[in-house]
Amino acid sequence: MQEDKSEYVYEPFADTEEYQAVNQAIVRRWVEVMVENGTQKVDRLIDVATGVATMTKLFVRNLPKGWSPPSVVCVDQSQEALEQAEKRLQGVVPSVELVHAPIEELQLSENTADVAMWGNGIHYLDSEQQRRAVENIRRLLRPGGWFCFNSAFLEESRPPETLSFYRAQVAKAVRALRSLGIKRDKRTDPVAASTFQPQEHYEKLLQQAGFSVQEMKRIAARLYQTAWEHISGFSQYAAGALHGYRPDVAAKAMRDAVESSLEEYGLRDENGKLYIPRYWLEAIARIPAS
Repeated sequence: MQEDKSEYVYEPFADTEEYQAVNQAIVRRWVEVMVENGTQKVDRLIDVATGVATMTKLFVRNLPKGWSPPSVVCVDQSQEALEQAEKRLQGVVPSVELVHAPIEELQLSENTADVAMWGNGIHYLDSEQQRRAVENIRRLLRPGGWFCFNSAFLEESRPPETLSFYRAQVAKAVRALRSLGIKRDKRTDPVAASTFQPQEHYEKLLQQAGFSVQEMKRIAARLYQTAWEHISGFSQYAAGALHGYRPDVAAKAMRDAVESSLEEYGLRDENGKLYIPRYWLEAIARIPAS
């Protein structure tokens, strides 16, 4: 399987204060819902698109006092990510299994996990891939098992008052590329990440796979310049925003356009710092216990 290391441009964003804060709140809520519904322990966790295990570490950190950390199966299409995840989870969980595969093709034993968690990745698959992935996740979970995921790339993620920022960033990036003589290839197909599905899409996706949706809501987050530069430098994000341009040059152009676009259209917080608000989808679903 060919490995795409370009995804690693995204990892610095996972270390930003904004990312940690919003995902901490989301993971804490997932654990609260599990406890409220009678879950008393988690023995085995599947971390889908694990990256460098940021979500797993947040999950373990937010478990109730007295709970033992689960064994973890890290699933990712990047071997490099898996190796880094394994290092980061040393001493955090009792055991780590690394699986180098896309989630929709993952071959693990049925009914062997208590929780499957998918942080910030479901939007990179098209609708058919999502269907296969969610059905596969259901197969892996025990009766009463939990499936949790989040995404900042849905139709409702961008408040109307922020659209001018996105338009300005794309326009500036395109002008920069044209000034360098770089042309757009109109024959390329749009990437799945460029299609922002509505919240309703994910509700139906879960229900059709046999899950009971326990909670699905949007959480507001403030994203500042450094976070936007990290996001914009991620090749898949740039490929979605600048369809038809080579991802690496598109990523640089998008990143370079952040500061001036933020100065024009950003909001100011209590300390005068510029930011753009964005909504994250938080979802938790369960398989019926019997």
